[in-house]
Amino acid sequence: MIRELQSLLHHDHHQQQETRYYQNVPEVAVDFNVPPPPTPPPQYDSHNWQPTLTKEKQHVVDKANWFGAFFTLSSAAVKALKNLDPMELLVIRTTLQCIAMFPIAVKRGENLLGPKGQRLLLQLQGIVGGSTLVLLFFTFRRLPLGDATTIIFSSPVFVMIMSFLFLREPCGFFRTLIVCLLLTGVVLISKPPFIFHTFGHEYDIFGYICAIGATLFTALNIVIMRKCKDVHFSVVVLQLSVWGLIVSATVLVFFGHQHHHNALTVPKGWYEWGLAVLVSVFGLSGQVLVAKALGLEGAGRVAVTRSLDIVLAFVLQVFAFGEIPDFLSITGALLVLGCVMGMGMEEHILYLASLVP
Repeated sequence: MIRELQSLLHHDHHQQQETRYYQNVPEVAVDFNVPPPPTPPPQYDSHNWQPTLTKEKQHVVDKANWFGAFFTLSSAAVKALKNLDPMELLVIRTTLQCIAMFPIAVKRGENLLGPKGQRLLLQLQGIVGGSTLVLLFFTFRRLPLGDATTIIFSSPVFVMIMSFLFLREPCGFFRTLIVCLLLTGVVLISKPPFIFHTFGHEYDIFGYICAIGATLFTALNIVIMRKCKDVHFSVVVLQLSVWGLIVSATVLVFFGHQHHHNALTVPKGWYEWGLAVLVSVFGLSGQVLVAKALGLEGAGRVAVTRSLDIVLAFVLQVFAFGEIPDFLSITGALLVLGCVMGMGMEEHILYLASLVP
């Protein structure tokens, strides 16, 4: 009897220890659901692939590409009006642009200084854009049209770099290769004396300095306009025109050539006035379309679509102005043009590359 009671007490004590032990063990929740497999990286589907732009947006970008020829025609008119100082011509153009854009902005009820939060950036765009126009007009007046156009339209090099730094747009191996080839083409066209050892030849160093400066400012202006994509194009172009008028008038007063006993000249006859109006109309049309396209597409690609006018510029250079380009200029222009066409088809090239196993 005593042994049975001791055995029962020992069993109860052992059971209490086990209960105390299991009470100290933390609860663990076990999920028996099998986790889904990891999401595979996005792949191009050869049957379901679609372009990144809708038809409506692509139509605007295509119009900017087509009417980009207006810039070349405007530049040709600037070069043809040799009796006028380029700054006098730019004053006429920017004045007409202000007259055209002001009623559009007022009719839409837009704030002429831009929306709050972007006014400082918009003013910077106007200053950069106005300075760009000054450099462009000097460039086209002093250099062969094809050379000047090719150098300036190589601005995608700097647009891609600035877009990568400030807009965080991608810049992979393909674009890096394009940048190197474009720079090579520009060097072949500009033929800097310290590389080609042509110090004894006539070299318009001021013209090429203006061309390089215009290229840098064009790239910066495109990037800033891309940042102002939510601002209506009428306000963007109006600010650019106002600052272009201020800068060109300042340069004209202090550094411009004086004609006819220190009096500024104006276009004479229907021919000169017609060319002056064409400079304004073509320049304004191209500027509006580029501003609208930059609200829909990346800064790099819009700059590239404008560069397709290189061929037109060389045709005008040969047949309108009788300036025959040399072998290096032709080689550089073909290299730049090939890069431009490659960048224009970048999306399709990357899509076809993705199909290669």
